[in-house]
Amino acid sequence: MVVMYTRRRRGTRRLEGPVNRRNYASLGPKRHAFAIARREADKRGFTRDSGRMVQLVTDGDPDYAQLGAEYLSQALHTIDCDHVFETLWEAGGCFLAEGSAELKAWVETQKDRLFDDDVEALLDEMARRLDLIAKTGPGTKGRRDRLRKARNYIARRASKLQYGWLRRRDLVISTGIVEGAVKNLSGRRCDHGGMRWIRERAQAVLQLRCVEANRDWTGFEQFVHDRLRAAARLNCAPERLQTAIAQQLPEAA
Repeated sequence: MVVMYTRRRRGTRRLEGPVNRRNYASLGPKRHAFAIARREADKRGFTRDSGRMVQLVTDGDPDYAQLGAEYLSQALHTIDCDHVFETLWEAGGCFLAEGSAELKAWVETQKDRLFDDDVEALLDEMARRLDLIAKTGPGTKGRRDRLRKARNYIARRASKLQYGWLRRRDLVISTGIVEGAVKNLSGRRCDHGGMRWIRERAQAVLQLRCVEANRDWTGFEQFVHDRLRAAARLNCAPERLQTAIAQQLPEAA
């Protein structure tokens, strides 16, 4: 799922929006989604050499960092804060009791460090906690591995966690708008008990949902009408909109 929109600055600080929002859903490869995002950015005037700010917010998937650098090289890449907060809860659970007030206080302290752009202090705290867990004993290996994994997750993405800097500039730190689009466009139509989908047909349904959400239905009807009429003239036979074989999923490029 890709959600693209533009925000406009009001005065010296505040950004208003989103405006010109576009939703795109596909079961194709990740690269295809980034190609769509690149095309949409160019259409809006946010070309590679435009000098205009583009922000890319993802859930931290390593593939997104590579594809973002390839397709949106000028973009400011941000990792969704909720995924990072989930990692903090998992890390804290390695040395504090689950559901305890101490665990909640520890997580809130680390959040404050993130909002102060002090990722190094957070990493130092996690390293200190890791050293305090015994290297031998029942369950200690698993707790050390989970804490080390959580610390490595944050360390590899440290440059994309400047939440304080982003908030001061009224920029986005969460993928909530994308999660909402997934729930609305995909979940409400395609994710119900007993449903079974062929990927190619699910792709067609998702595309129609996006056409409706983007308020492009009138243009879509005209596009389909023109294409069917052109095909009928070419083949000297009436064309059917419904087909027995679903269209293939989009290619990577």
